[in-house]
Amino acid sequence: MEISQEFKDKIQHVANLPTLPQIASRLIRIINDPMTSSNDVAFIIGQDLSLSAKVLRLANSAFYGVPKSITNINSAVVILGLKVLHTMVLGLTVFDMFPNSKQSAALFDRKSFWLHSLGCGMVAKFLASRVRKFILFDPEEAFCAGLLHDIGKVVMEQYLHDDFHKALEYAQINNIPMYNAENTVLGYNHCQVAEWLTSTWGLPSELQYPLIYHHAPSESEQYQEIITLCHLSDWLCYDLGLNNNSYVSPELFPDSFTTLKLEQDDINILKEQFKSEMEKAVTFFEIAAS
Repeated sequence: MEISQEFKDKIQHVANLPTLPQIASRLIRIINDPMTSSNDVAFIIGQDLSLSAKVLRLANSAFYGVPKSITNINSAVVILGLKVLHTMVLGLTVFDMFPNSKQSAALFDRKSFWLHSLGCGMVAKFLASRVRKFILFDPEEAFCAGLLHDIGKVVMEQYLHDDFHKALEYAQINNIPMYNAENTVLGYNHCQVAEWLTSTWGLPSELQYPLIYHHAPSESEQYQEIITLCHLSDWLCYDLGLNNNSYVSPELFPDSFTTLKLEQDDINILKEQFKSEMEKAVTFFEIAAS
């Protein structure tokens, strides 16, 4: 995605932008290495006592529904698998980097933001399981892409606060999606911010691209399926009531259902199961934000 000059000028004045902590960075590097063992992953996670405690709480929560108690990180890695632990650690780490605000803001409430993000992850994971017979998706990657898709917004709220709130006000007054308001008022948007933020994180492209292109799937020449999956999941969250402080839904790319080979029955089943799935997601939020 082309970076506007306005954005380049603006980010030159931003200092102390958080980088991904060493533990998460190391985990990203080794997770796809076929020589990596469960002991390697457990050792890395175990170096951070606070993170280890959260991982164990989450592993034993309703979110994963493991039938027996997990008492140590080694067991968590063996029972849940490397992909799940990678998603769990990355999600918990990002929550720590951008903690919940003590005071609820009228224009941008972080609890609503994170619940929308979690909802998007849950929808993406569900849809990934529905389309796997046509397109090979990793449900954990789908969840992670959905969880992080709007990370640029929370960065803007924290580090480009005045700009972001001008765009939010414009979106509310003119009843248009945030993404459109950002482009109109600022000349840049949260997807460009996400690209800038994650450029040094070492995320695999299939995870980073949905963060950058989820409002414009046709602009990417790669990873169309997972980008479209994230795009559709975001749109469906608005339809399901997880709508980021009641802002207008983003526009739906017209070929989304065709690209993913989804039918209306898939969406009907999603809507039937979504309430119970979101109850589990709230558990993730409560543990991550603690």
